[in-house]
Amino acid sequence: MQVMWYINPNDGPFPWSPKGRIPPDLMRSREIAVTLDKRGFYGTLTVGRSPLVETASWVPITKTLRFLIPIYPGVTPPMQLAQHAKLFDSISGGRFLLNQVNGTDNILKSYGIDVPSDERYDMSAEYWTIFKRLYGGDLSPYQGKYFHYSGAPINNLPPGERTLMVQDPYTPIWGSGNSPAGIKQAGELLDVYLAHMFRPDKLAVQMDEARAIAAKHGRSLKMGVLSNIIVRKTEAEAWDRARWVLEQTGAEQIVRQIEQRLKTGRYNRALGTREPGGFETLQSDDPMIKARLDALKAGRVPDVRALESYPNVWAGPTSWGALDVLEQGWGSWLVGSAEGVAGRMREMQEVYGIDAFILAGWPSLEEVNITADLLLPLLELDTEPPKLKLSTD
Repeated sequence: MQVMWYINPNDGPFPWSPKGRIPPDLMRSREIAVTLDKRGFYGTLTVGRSPLVETASWVPITKTLRFLIPIYPGVTPPMQLAQHAKLFDSISGGRFLLNQVNGTDNILKSYGIDVPSDERYDMSAEYWTIFKRLYGGDLSPYQGKYFHYSGAPINNLPPGERTLMVQDPYTPIWGSGNSPAGIKQAGELLDVYLAHMFRPDKLAVQMDEARAIAAKHGRSLKMGVLSNIIVRKTEAEAWDRARWVLEQTGAEQIVRQIEQRLKTGRYNRALGTREPGGFETLQSDDPMIKARLDALKAGRVPDVRALESYPNVWAGPTSWGALDVLEQGWGSWLVGSAEGVAGRMREMQEVYGIDAFILAGWPSLEEVNITADLLLPLLELDTEPPKLKLSTD
């Protein structure tokens, strides 16, 4: 099992709310990375202003921690990304991982990428295909629909100095996408398919679809989830903390976040409609979901255990979006005693084939140490070193 941690400059006891956020601090992120390395975590997903630059500064002060870096296809030319990946691989001993993020129109346009949304996955597929080709040493000229290059040497090093040790066969590519196009791309291109944690039985459906597509292409595909976590010595302690997080966030903040998602159409797409509508229009025949909606519409937070959609899986507020009141897969928490959470993670590995867990706890440094103390000793962790080869570019 690969257990990683999510480092976000927006930190605090409940950083999705202004009152629960502490000021961003590069030195705190650095301290978290060092702690993760010492405590035996497999790696970290790091976001921020420039995660590639920031994590490169952590290489000399860590030994085994891997760095999963978000990349928007096209923002960095594929030739340049291959150069960066090989150099990062070499100086870190093979600890560089790529997290492909297809992005949204407003983000990509801010970087000068103006590709229609229905073509974005095609552009991404071409980008990563070229990246693998370049990383593997094929430097011949290329002319495609979205990218082209003349075939210049990738490292520009004189003969005799080309001694980079890099991952074999290339830097692994992780990524997500729960739309049909995203699942298709995962099966065709990705090495690890990521999803936000939510009800495992529902989550398994999209993962099985991605596996089936990968199999058609003669490929295998590993699975991972991104999940918030509250782990304590007892179930009561963990759920008390979850209740505190929920109450501190408050019904008003939760509804505001849901409204923001509705404006982007993300909830509407999940419900199979593009018709705009406010929070008051949301409804469900599911008694559990109806109780949540009724509480929020009455200005109250739901009962903490009413948001437990599966044993130890809690649909609480998250740092990457609104509370998933409709169980559409926007993200959940693992909550419970160390034994309970470890048992749930082992079940997800054995039954659903999920081998990678990217965990997030708030405030981050405190929760890293609690998780390392209580949870990690109960899990069989991946300690395999990276497989490296000599680059001859």
